[in-house]
Amino acid sequence: MSIRTATHFWIEAGGMSGPPNHRHQIEFSNELAEFFTDIERENEMIRIRLRDGSVYNRPLTYREKDYDQWTEQWRLGLLTNRMGGPQYVDQVILFTRMNDVNGTFYQLEVSELESIEATQWEQDARDTGFIGETALHHHRRYGYR
Repeated sequence: MSIRTATHFWIEAGGMSGPPNHRHQIEFSNELAEFFTDIERENEMIRIRLRDGSVYNRPLTYREKDYDQWTEQWRLGLLTNRMGGPQYVDQVILFTRMNDVNGTFYQLEVSELESIEATQWEQDARDTGFIGETALHHHRRYGYR
C-alpha cells in the first residue's frame, strides 16, 4: 500500500503550530504530504470538508528547514476554532479523500488519542494499510489505508 493510493490518513496532532490561541497548523514530511494530490501540492491548496458539510480551501505550503539536517516539510493550515474548526492539539486527525463535482476534497475528523474512533482508525490501518512514526523533531504516530 502506498500513501499516494490510500483514501484514509490519520496522524497524531501533537502540539501543532500556529498562534497560541489557534494551534491549527500541522506539519508533514514530504513523504506524508504525498497523500494529497500532485495538483494540490503544486497549487498549495486543498479542500477540507467538516462534518456539517461546509467546505473550505486551506493552504498546504512547502517549506524547507534545517533541524541539524536538511528537512523538506509541508504545513497544512487547518480551520481555526473561529472558522468552526475543532481543537487539534494532542488529538488524532483523520483525512478521508473523497470526490464531488468540484474535484477532490478531504473529510476532516478529529478524535481523542484513546477514543473508540481513533483506535478503529489505527486497527484499520494495521489490517489493510500501514502504521508509522514521523521522524521530524516530535515523533507522532500515523497510519493510512
